[in-house]
Amino acid sequence: MEHKEIWDVLDSTKIKAYLECPRKFFYEYVVGWRSIEPNIHLEFGKAWHLAMEHLLVKGYEDEELVQAYTLFHNHYRKYFPEVMDDVYAPKNPANAFKAMREYVNRYREEDKNEEVLFTEIAGTVPIRADKVIYFRMDSIIKKDGMYRSREHKTGTTVSRQWIDQWSLDIQTGIYNHVLHCLYLEDEVWGVEINGTFLQKKENKFQRVPARRTKRMMQVWFELVLDVVRRIEYDYWILEGGLAEDKEVMDCFMQNPTSCTNWFGCKFHDYCIAWSNPLKVVETEMPEGMHVSHWDPRAEEAKHTFNLEGV
Repeated sequence: MEHKEIWDVLDSTKIKAYLECPRKFFYEYVVGWRSIEPNIHLEFGKAWHLAMEHLLVKGYEDEELVQAYTLFHNHYRKYFPEVMDDVYAPKNPANAFKAMREYVNRYREEDKNEEVLFTEIAGTVPIRADKVIYFRMDSIIKKDGMYRSREHKTGTTVSRQWIDQWSLDIQTGIYNHVLHCLYLEDEVWGVEINGTFLQKKENKFQRVPARRTKRMMQVWFELVLDVVRRIEYDYWILEGGLAEDKEVMDCFMQNPTSCTNWFGCKFHDYCIAWSNPLKVVETEMPEGMHVSHWDPRAEEAKHTFNLEGV
């Protein structure tokens, strides 16, 4: 396959996808197959981020709550008409507004003395002399004299699994890395996951610290370097034409332990049918998909930090 510039752009989304399954990474981020239909969880999350950013910057008063909901509603309605609200409940506008009211009541007192420094931050941060990782962060806040990143997440169920995932998550590691590049070590508090769980009976909220010691940051660093090396090696095989004529594709290998994650992989049947997908990916576009390469640089950011020189 011919090299595409977007292949060189790595972020936490791509790194986590490769760890989950290199073959899925191949279909989604090398070939670029993505669903045509909007994803309720993705677009609801984007709409919720708009509302949370507004409240974070403007405060939790009633008029700001109304404006935050307006931002949410305008984005949500680009993708999902009112007739679908019952189908997508509890992730619909009516419950979102209810959750926003509950959120400001829950955190108004706790958040009143913090200083919001930046929101909607994007940029690059180095992991080695010739390689950077792209990132997008929701916020950087100064609270009790220390710097933290508060990252907004939505879900439907609070569970031990949901809480525990953030401590070793690739994404929270990148955000901690960015904070340590920007501020002195003893000034960095770490990352805080700001979870909101939309439920039909009762919305719930959970803030989870995702802080790391210096040694645990080194563990994260070595893991990321290892994954990047493996991705680059697979690209070397792919771009060198070393896999196209073989009966079995020997790069971006399958990881069968992940096939049933998240309600099942959408590429499962193709892994069963094709021993070497390079022979067919340019002619066998799956129904309901199109080519759209994920690019973390595409969305505008309010603040940009390129930290290569740090």
